[in-house]
Amino acid sequence: MVDSTKVALPAAQAFLSGRLEMAENISPGVNGAVAAWADIPANCITAMVFALLALATLKSLLNLFPLLLDSLSRWKACLTIDSSVRLKSDRNLLGIIWLMPIIIIADRYRVFSIGFLDSIPYVRHIAETSALVIAWLLLRLLSFILCSLRAKRIETFRTAHKAMFNYLILLAAVMLASAGIFSLTNVSELIVRQVIEYEMAVFYLVAVLRETQILRTYCSRFQTFLYLCALEFIPTGILIAGNILL
Repeated sequence: MVDSTKVALPAAQAFLSGRLEMAENISPGVNGAVAAWADIPANCITAMVFALLALATLKSLLNLFPLLLDSLSRWKACLTIDSSVRLKSDRNLLGIIWLMPIIIIADRYRVFSIGFLDSIPYVRHIAETSALVIAWLLLRLLSFILCSLRAKRIETFRTAHKAMFNYLILLAAVMLASAGIFSLTNVSELIVRQVIEYEMAVFYLVAVLRETQILRTYCSRFQTFLYLCALEFIPTGILIAGNILL
């Protein structure tokens, strides 16, 4: 008797019939990589929640938007916002709400391409991206609390700390606009990701510049540098280092 499995058949006969053995269950990681971002329920729910909150606070945004635009060119616009209880309250609320599109777009285009995210099911990526952004905010808050214990003019120091929200709102609006425009074109996702990264870098640098100008109204240059290291450079450095090393 000849074992037919060990006989070398001609190519014309070898693939006429047969059976390809595959695993019955494909791993979730493979399914997650193939699935479209918009097909993930958590992503759609997050986008819908933001849309509802944005509509509910649209009037506040329209009232605040001229001052936000003014803060791009004048640091005193940040003081104007913080001098009004209503404007400051609206800005803080909008700053939290408009973090959502930053998280959504950053997750959609994998801006935070941290290695350990690859081991996490794709459906949970937006939660992990949210956790990274929240961790950055908590680090800034912790640094502010520690530094405020020695700050002489706490209100001015708080204005410098909260000024970042002004530029996060503007950044979110620009990111939404650019992502919407790119979605209508055939531009590769790599280019879109790079554009979004440049936008984030520009608004971050503008925010740091305005914070520097605010702090310089009552601090020396050396103290201003130390405060900026604590408030901005260290938390952001930790985020960037994690993005590179992990």
